Amino acid sequence: MDINRLKNVLARNGLRPNFTYGQNFLVDENALDDIVKAAGIKKSDAVLEIGPGIGNLTEKLLQRAGFVLSIEKDPKFYPLLRALKKNHRENFRFEIADALEVDFLEILNNQSGYIDYRNPDLQIATDPSVRKHPQIRMPSAYQGRDYKVVANIPYYITGKILQTLLNAKIKPQSITILTQKEVAENIIAKAGDLSVLAISVQLYGRPKIIRTVPADSFYPAPKVDSAILQIDLYKKPKYDLGDEKKFFRVLKSCFAGKRKQIHNTLQNNLRLPKEQVEKILSETKISPASRPQELAIEQWIELAKKIKD
Repeated sequence: MDINRLKNVLARNGLRPNFTYGQNFLVDENALDDIVKAAGIKKSDAVLEIGPGIGNLTEKLLQRAGFVLSIEKDPKFYPLLRALKKNHRENFRFEIADALEVDFLEILNNQSGYIDYRNPDLQIATDPSVRKHPQIRMPSAYQGRDYKVVANIPYYITGKILQTLLNAKIKPQSITILTQKEVAENIIAKAGDLSVLAISVQLYGRPKIIRTVPADSFYPAPKVDSAILQIDLYKKPKYDLGDEKKFFRVLKSCFAGKRKQIHNTLQNNLRLPKEQVEKILSETKISPASRPQELAIEQWIELAKKIKD
């Protein structure tokens, strides 16, 4: 789909990009194909798509996957998704909902097949199926299976979406997203340039950048380039975090003083006595002058375990 065709589709449906939702539509067919290819979609897969928008990526997913659940926040795209549903009645369903709020796991693993999601803020109340889905059961062959996530999401919620997926009770098999190039580079960073987001992702999977997608591949064109980021999640935990809540509390507290030396952040942000900090750093062989971004994931785990509540 080129830009002119996209403009015609939007005009025909009375749509325009919503900048509040950070909507930039990908029109590069090669990039769309590369996203699906990177995700490794096959007929045995159930796919959770976040932010289908006009449905051009959705249609490619439906050609490969056994089942696709798409979650779209903007109700104005309902007619386009409904039209797509007519051609894929057996293996496609969609929700007009906020992916950060909807319980997609309940849909993907629902055995009864009856879930009622109500959103009083929806403006398209004239169509009751927007407000209530009496039969949203996914095909029984895919219930309880691993699922893959594919998403072309607004830049500003990338971190929140990834945290939601990584904290899910049942984590996906893989996550393939189109995001800001700088964010993707941040996520694959090594010790020396690590961030809370990078560590959070790398604890649970192996992230890699598939390719860069230039800004002119979108309409409207964003101010920065994007990248296809693919994350294969570990089937079994690679790291033993011990107390996971404590680990992230220590991590976030220390990164709140990212430019400060680790001995200062431990004392000031976690209120640990100087003598205790010196002992912990000595036992973990971490230099007191190290800054948070310089520590490897294994060092963070060992450090958090040494800190007593």
